[in-house]
Amino acid sequence: MTQIATQVNPAIATGPRGIGARSVGGAYSQDGQQDIIDCDPSQGAITLLTGTSDILNPTQGGNYIVNNAAAADICTLAAPRVGLDDGVQILFHSNTAFAHSITCPSALILNGAASAKTTAALAAFAGAMITLRAYQGKWLVFANVGAVAYS
Repeated sequence: MTQIATQVNPAIATGPRGIGARSVGGAYSQDGQQDIIDCDPSQGAITLLTGTSDILNPTQGGNYIVNNAAAADICTLAAPRVGLDDGVQILFHSNTAFAHSITCPSALILNGAASAKTTAALAAFAGAMITLRAYQGKWLVFANVGAVAYS
């Protein structure tokens, strides 16, 4: 198993776009920037995942793109902290044709079914995506693109 995560910071000259691309914040602090990114991680830096067993940070918003073209990435996501992490969002995109997945240590994923789930596996297509939002120690499915298999 490997864990390889590379953060690609925003830069106006070379991309990608996002908060911090033009300056370090101007009229608002880096804490203010992180507050925005926590609730809308698509505004922040991209974290490229190229391993097969990456760990996602449950305490701050993340914009993760799986770029492993050799095998599925089975990512681990711990529980968010009750109250403290409410509103934090995780974007998890696939850029390859593998069924990448997010696995929690217990049934923490609420997808509108009768019971909480432990795993969300994306369809094996580039462009598949899931967005999870933390609330009261669980992960609510906020949106997805493509079929997602829950177990």
